[in-house]
Amino acid sequence: MEDQSLEFKKIKDIPGFPESVRKSFRIPVEDSQKAWVLINNKRYPVLDICPDGIGIGLDDNGTFTIDQTIGNCELNISDESIKALNGKVIHFSSCLDENWQCGIQWMDMDEKTAHQISKIVLTMKEQLLKDDAVLKEY
Repeated sequence: MEDQSLEFKKIKDIPGFPESVRKSFRIPVEDSQKAWVLINNKRYPVLDICPDGIGIGLDDNGTFTIDQTIGNCELNISDESIKALNGKVIHFSSCLDENWQCGIQWMDMDEKTAHQISKIVLTMKEQLLKDDAVLKEY
């Protein structure tokens, strides 16, 4: 039997096309009542989170625009509140329930705030992995 292998070729770079590389994966939020963000005095459910940003749920995709800068956001997860966050809208995705998901990337965070968010994400990740391990036992 001959060894079979696949050979991969690099796709040609497209000039002017931004390279998209995810640095970290978002952790899904189990209970949107415990995780929300306040933007322009309106509360939006947080659907997922990573150290660099969040995904929020929207009723329609006209609320924000791609590349829009959003100032003075307040992130609330469980009992923690992080205020004065600035973000940039980086994507919209349609959801199965006819709603929209909007990705927001945090900008200009100080070290203390970045550490606080990273700590929250790590705790959520550990809980998710623990819950997943329990489910696999059954």
